Amino acid sequence: MSLLIQILVTVAFLIGVLGNVTALWILYKTANRRNKKHLFLLRCLAVNDLIAQIGMLHFIYLGKYQGIPKYWNCVGFVLIRAFGLGSGCVAFVMAFERWLALTRPFLYHQIITYQVLKRFLCGLWLTAVILTYLPLFGFGLYYNKEKDKCDRFRYAVDVKDKIYAYLFFAFGATLCICIALCNIAVICELLRIRSQQKVLVRRISRSIIVNRDRAGGPTRYHTPEEMAFAKLMAFICLIFIVCWAPQVISVPVSQYFIPPSKSIKIFETVADALLTVYFALDPFVYVLQNYFEGRISFSCCFFKKSTSSLSSNTNDTEMVCL
Repeated sequence: MSLLIQILVTVAFLIGVLGNVTALWILYKTANRRNKKHLFLLRCLAVNDLIAQIGMLHFIYLGKYQGIPKYWNCVGFVLIRAFGLGSGCVAFVMAFERWLALTRPFLYHQIITYQVLKRFLCGLWLTAVILTYLPLFGFGLYYNKEKDKCDRFRYAVDVKDKIYAYLFFAFGATLCICIALCNIAVICELLRIRSQQKVLVRRISRSIIVNRDRAGGPTRYHTPEEMAFAKLMAFICLIFIVCWAPQVISVPVSQYFIPPSKSIKIFETVADALLTVYFALDPFVYVLQNYFEGRISFSCCFFKKSTSSLSSNTNDTEMVCL
């Protein structure tokens, strides 16, 4: 790794660490005002990304300056890789939760409780952990004893190692496809709701709503927080697919082009760079941006209110003088 690339990677990871720590603090301060399910998912994503960034940065420098034996450094990379894949699991659960809440609200409120959501996420995350740690038990490539260096599983040569590489590819590709499908469905639902809001001009009285509910008509009501979280989730999932898809595609590409050509190596470098960007951007997208926008909008509203109050007081004074 050249000095320039090392500096860029370090800066990106440090920005991500700072962002995730700040995001966790904001989530802690605003916990009472947030939906319990959304808060749980955002915290899981922040903690997962934070561990992945700190661990990856730690083992990069340990490997560069030979702080520990090479074998244990390779083991450390495998251990941290689980949190990288775990981030995709959280993104998928967020996408699935929003898709079900927006398109099947009645089923969502019946089935998706806080405990069910927690068990589902933990089960999916444990599946990713087991899959990631299989090379430590002899199923998958991660260390070259002859050259005493770390080997990536996508460069597998043995049959069992190739099977693991494609198994990992299948799991990652399934996550990306499911996230994309849920994301597209959410965007379509948001566009439908927005078009209905534009058409609906008059107010609907409570009696009409009650009568429609009794008649069994399809009604969907969503709070502003749910709509905002759906838009946020769509943005997060889009970033996840853009940054993770090249990493997933690199597995069959590396298997097909052995040994890898110069263009393939450039593609793999870009895929690794996008993954670093993903972990750096995540906290700024899902928590920090909304927080600072909220603070700015609150300040603007306060300023406008103060200005209007001042102008009204001035008008009252002029009327008294007359």
